[in-house]
Amino acid sequence: MRILQADQLQSHLRGSLRAAYLVAGDEPLLVQEAVDQIRAAALAAGAGERLVFDVAAQFDWPAWRMEVRSFGLFASKRLIELRLTATRLTLEGAAAVNEFLADPGSDVLLVQSPEWNKTAESAAWVAAIDRIGVIVPLRALKPEEMPNWLRRRAKEQGVRLGEDAIAELVARVEGNALAAHQELAKLALLAPGQSIDAAMLVDLVADNARYDVFTLFDSVLAGNAARVRRVLAGLRAEGAHPAEAFGYLANQVIAMAGAEVLRSRGASLHAYWPTQRVFGPRQAACERALGRGWDQRLREAQRVDMVCKGRASGEPWVELERWLLRSTLTPARAARFAA
Repeated sequence: MRILQADQLQSHLRGSLRAAYLVAGDEPLLVQEAVDQIRAAALAAGAGERLVFDVAAQFDWPAWRMEVRSFGLFASKRLIELRLTATRLTLEGAAAVNEFLADPGSDVLLVQSPEWNKTAESAAWVAAIDRIGVIVPLRALKPEEMPNWLRRRAKEQGVRLGEDAIAELVARVEGNALAAHQELAKLALLAPGQSIDAAMLVDLVADNARYDVFTLFDSVLAGNAARVRRVLAGLRAEGAHPAEAFGYLANQVIAMAGAEVLRSRGASLHAYWPTQRVFGPRQAACERALGRGWDQRLREAQRVDMVCKGRASGEPWVELERWLLRSTLTPARAARFAA
């Protein structure tokens, strides 16, 4: 099998572009970077048109067949992207991909999958990609790999980290490469050219952290009530509108409520999380937070929404805080909190 590691991809792309690529893995940052590199190489190779297809349940494969077999409207060479929610394709989907790969013409097929496993390795359509293209499997970094990865990334971004700062950052990001990348980008702006030790890193992150709804819901998932209050206070101080924050939070609660329903039926959540845009280590965080009565939080959401929009009585930030704090508790404790 023609497999490339992430650090080999750029060198490969400086040569001749292959007709097909599969980028598979559960680390969003690494997957996105690999996909971006392939897109750039396809553009440089003359791909003047890009077709993107998100493959979910009930995907219309006959329509896909017709579109990819039609002539490009603006270019003779096209980049055709398939973004999968799971590596396992339906029989119809696998047949459609195999048919295209048998004669891709001048086009380039880029398949993006949220996982790389034994199922993928044995799939016929993956073997078809391997015959004419390249497979780039990407996995989350192991804890022991993170320090060296951070050293390389810090050097690339001109961030000078001491060993104690690297250890502190490793502890903060907990194996999340995307979070680590974001912290390095922040440090590059806050302390350009400066040598950063652990104490300075903590001060910079603490003093300049922007509060956002992503951090807020991650704190809810972790059951960290103090952090929930702190992030909400930060959002309020920065002038955020509670209704804007509620929109994202409600979508996350809907996803969690759906996961609880599936789990109650004994269904696997493996294919569910990607459909909710939940990838990598965050899936485990979401699953640890199940069992808190997310269906009840969903029923409460309508009133919170109305208060946030000024359509019902109540103080929006207080209502939002109480709703989120109940989300950090077991159903029994949440019921007492609501009383």
